[in-house]
Amino acid sequence: MKKNLLLAVVLIFLGIKAFSQTIQVGSYAEDIARRNQLLGKSDNTSSFTVRPVNDEWHDIDSSFKQLLASKTYGHFQFMGKPSGIQILPFNWLNDYNVKRPYGYNNSSLYPAAGYQTRVSGGFLLKAGIFTVQVKPEFVYAQNKRFDTFADVQVNSTNTRLIGSYYFNINGIDAPERFGQKSLQHLYPGQSKITVNFKNIEAGVSTENIWWGPGVQNSIMMSNSAPGFLHWTFNSVRPIKTIIGSFEWQIIGGNLKQSGYLPIDTNRIVNRKGLFSPKPVVTRYISAYTVNWQPKWLKGLYLGLTGYDYLDKDSLYHNRNIFRKLFPVITGSSLKANDASNSTNGDGQDFAFALNIRQLLPLYNAELYFEWARNDRTGSINDFLQEPDHSAATTLGGRKLFELSKDSYIQVKAELTRLQRPSTFLLRDEPSWYTHSQSPRDGYTNDGRYIGAGIGPGGNSFMFDISYLKGMNSFGLTLERQVHNNDLYYNAFSGTGDFSSHWVDINSTFYTNIKLKRYLVSAEVTPVYSLNYQYNHGNSFNLHARLNLTYYFE
Repeated sequence: MKKNLLLAVVLIFLGIKAFSQTIQVGSYAEDIARRNQLLGKSDNTSSFTVRPVNDEWHDIDSSFKQLLASKTYGHFQFMGKPSGIQILPFNWLNDYNVKRPYGYNNSSLYPAAGYQTRVSGGFLLKAGIFTVQVKPEFVYAQNKRFDTFADVQVNSTNTRLIGSYYFNINGIDAPERFGQKSLQHLYPGQSKITVNFKNIEAGVSTENIWWGPGVQNSIMMSNSAPGFLHWTFNSVRPIKTIIGSFEWQIIGGNLKQSGYLPIDTNRIVNRKGLFSPKPVVTRYISAYTVNWQPKWLKGLYLGLTGYDYLDKDSLYHNRNIFRKLFPVITGSSLKANDASNSTNGDGQDFAFALNIRQLLPLYNAELYFEWARNDRTGSINDFLQEPDHSAATTLGGRKLFELSKDSYIQVKAELTRLQRPSTFLLRDEPSWYTHSQSPRDGYTNDGRYIGAGIGPGGNSFMFDISYLKGMNSFGLTLERQVHNNDLYYNAFSGTGDFSSHWVDINSTFYTNIKLKRYLVSAEVTPVYSLNYQYNHGNSFNLHARLNLTYYFE
């Protein structure tokens, strides 16, 4: 007890002398921070539904603090505040897919076959109320040839399947393969320039964002695409009020096109001419998330999220300044979402979500749920009659079982469903992240999904069990991933064929080992695919990854 008290005092003192950094979305450090919250090893009150989170809390897990902390160089006073520069962790990721792309939540990595690597590093400069974080990411991908839809279905006589496939890709910019050559690109990565006042931050950033309580999938905002340039106004840590604590983030930014065709349109023999090229245009995204922790309900977090994106065309430029900056607040009109309206929208795509996370520290556990709706309801009556129309959900949780001091078994599970509910049988219902009319690039950035990485019409069930010892972990993740059931039911309804779903069964064996200032993360994933690209038959793929991180003194 005395030892823990002394450690807490030391950490408080160190917190006064140093300054904090954000914990990168999807990093192992982020998972440890969330785990330590469940174990009562920190005074972190973050909801973990607005990420990246800040590392400025007092954690009695000294090894975790040592992992994050880095020496501050060039100490000076600016605007009456301690200032200086820190060297951010250096990261070298190596990834290999034997037969075809695998995985998501990969930020700037490409969905590619063969070898791929990413190198990142940088610094954090704090000068008074100003923060400059520079952490670019260099990516190289071999981009080896693999069998795409056009290869597998080149001679297909299933004209409904071909038609459904074209209908899908005409409403989204998500190429299967990014050209036919190797790829290399320098991304700004996890960089930002902000002004900080107490617990509030404002500025510009290209950091990856994750909104929502999920750990495997986020319906509204994830790190499955490279971070995009955006302005941000957000809380740095929970803001206490008389009714509880609040966290929020409001952003606006530009989404880029990939610059690649989604398919080799010359390969498929039947139904030529169905592909409709998209206009070359940038999209503007406006989004917000707010989370409330009621003071009367300990450990309960309630969240609301919304996004809206639209092409920056002549209609956009004719808007007033408020509607240009905050279309998520005005949103698409109710008329545009009325089932009787034949215009299919008014040039923008809107979605919103509600989420809940409940901490159960007495049981070292958490439960969470996210419900999202693609577009507004036509009316109150419409919502009361069919609340599941165009809805998607995520349900998950985790629990830790203590074996001995600093040794645990961790169990996690999460279910995400983006497949359209049955209301599509009676009324038009869009697939998540696609948009058949402007903006036709869909909810993507640089050709990758901004929301859940399983993509339109996808479903996922994940079960994870691991052994934790200190900073180290050894585990197994099982996932059943269903690819685009929306496309499947469009293509095969009425045919009597119920056995051509494209389903991947993934088994990931992984480990994370801390060696002094190094963190070594490795994983191997055999993938068993049923009916790849909706073609009868089973096949295997293999994915492997080695990630090395060095934390500077």
